[in-house]
Amino acid sequence: MNFQKYIDFLLEKAPPNILYRVKKEIIKEPIDTPEMLELQSKILDLPKVKKAFACQREDGFFGSVLHGVYFDGFDSTLELLKKNGVELTDPRMLKAREALTDWKDYKKDHFYKAGNAMDEHGRGGFRAIWAEQLVELGADESLLQIQEQIECALNAFRGALEYSCPDDFSKKATFRGEPCRYYIKGATFPAANHIRILEKTLAWRTEDNLAMVKRSFSHCKDMMKNYNDGIIYVNCGHFVGPFNYNWNAPKTRINIRDFDSHPIDFAWFMKGLGSASVTYPVFDDGNPYFVESLCNMIGDENFIDNITDEMLRMFKNYASIAPSWRKKESLACDLFFPILLALSKAGTI
Repeated sequence: MNFQKYIDFLLEKAPPNILYRVKKEIIKEPIDTPEMLELQSKILDLPKVKKAFACQREDGFFGSVLHGVYFDGFDSTLELLKKNGVELTDPRMLKAREALTDWKDYKKDHFYKAGNAMDEHGRGGFRAIWAEQLVELGADESLLQIQEQIECALNAFRGALEYSCPDDFSKKATFRGEPCRYYIKGATFPAANHIRILEKTLAWRTEDNLAMVKRSFSHCKDMMKNYNDGIIYVNCGHFVGPFNYNWNAPKTRINIRDFDSHPIDFAWFMKGLGSASVTYPVFDDGNPYFVESLCNMIGDENFIDNITDEMLRMFKNYASIAPSWRKKESLACDLFFPILLALSKAGTI
């Protein structure tokens, strides 16, 4: 495919935040050039960015809780700033990192009680999110909060090697009439938060650790390939569980029509493609048709017209980066960018 024409379109039509990320993450332009510094200044003047910084407390903490919605939750507000291209060297980002590193009143957080129950069982709850946000802010991996969660993740993968089927670490149950499972006390098994902390850090990557987690990941996929018993909870009957990893996600071609009946899935899909997180992949769980599917999407001249109004509404609420869609070109930039970014990360561009 001729990807350059799409990149040229973004370079000509994209708003400052998308243009900055195209230059930085796809073209690999240094961020200290006069043009990039000017774009960063324009990013800091965007209404959503200014609103995000306006919710920063005097001590540097974003919002009022660790895990929540934009402008109230630290994690979602930080994500908004990063996906709009705000650099971690901004003094307010550095202040946020300092605040989170020295956080003392975390027990007052509304998520602490439930998240702590997960942490007590090694499930990657409150403290996993805390550690991940520190990593997102560029904190040193030697921090106790981060090291603790890296070790928790490694233990989850080590433990999984001892099991041969889901019955070895969980028991069947129902919750509100739906099938589910709950963990057997003392059992360990990796979930999404464990995987994310390992993908975003480097300090743990010894030859032995890498071999172990890759072997365990493959083993978990094999165990869970036919799993259909619902969410696995910490305690039976309580809505407290890990952020489950989708072990048996379908490995099929992705078509825009697949999202017609579940428009929210389109938003999450595009949000994932446009992530500003830095990861160092270690787990081989990719859809073999992923690149082909993205090429087919962006190469379809009717791509934008094929997206339903409800899909667009969900995308705008959860994954949009463009400041507005007053111009049709802005919508196109908003939709093209995450796809091109994902293709770039996959080594296709």
